[in-house]
Amino acid sequence: MSSISPPRPSQNHVAREIARLIVTGAWPEGQTLPREIELAAQFDVSRTSIRESLSILKAKGLIAAKQKAGTHVRERADWNMLDAELLEWTWALRPTAEFARQLLQIRRIVEPEACAICAVRGTDEDLARIERAYREMEAAGSDARAYTEPDLRFHRAILTATANDFLVAFGATVQAALRMSFALSTRNPGAPRKSLPYHRAVLDAIWARNPEQARAAMHRLMDLTERNITTALARRKGSDMQRHMLDADNAG
Repeated sequence: MSSISPPRPSQNHVAREIARLIVTGAWPEGQTLPREIELAAQFDVSRTSIRESLSILKAKGLIAAKQKAGTHVRERADWNMLDAELLEWTWALRPTAEFARQLLQIRRIVEPEACAICAVRGTDEDLARIERAYREMEAAGSDARAYTEPDLRFHRAILTATANDFLVAFGATVQAALRMSFALSTRNPGAPRKSLPYHRAVLDAIWARNPEQARAAMHRLMDLTERNITTALARRKGSDMQRHMLDADNAG
């Protein structure tokens, strides 16, 4: 009776595993990667799969190839951190308070101004789409899981309503950043319900076609998000410390 061989890793899985070595610093900036044949053996895939995986990572700015010098890890400043997949990988591998702060900072730069533009340029249809997302958030109540998707649509709809191709594209790129921010900020008990009045204020200011109020309302929502994230990170740090202490006690 023949045995069934386990499935081999996909090229996306291999790309993620190589990215893990880079993002965590196991393969630091400037380090030359092993040759294709060595990588193929390490990950148990074909050299074709390795080449395809490396192409994925090159597109994300993680690595570069030089003739006769091989493939090396690029400086972090060259990484395409607005790539949604790279954002997800980085967050999954190195979820730090500093990374969360940077994600919130980029949202602060973009979203309040997008609200102001939306209030001026958004069509009634655009605004109705934002309101539908808000109504779904309202219906979700304190269910953080049900709340997240319409919350994402609320923010994406604002960017879309600007009718600015760059902002619309930016919304698609940073969806992973929004998910991470929401995942942290909504961990706090009652956080979804507490954020509703802030979203309502954004919506009302946009419907009023008042760009200054819309901008200010989004800033207040970002302030709340920052407080939620800070609390969630502090709670998680406390849980990690408690777990380490229990592990040490058990080891003793």
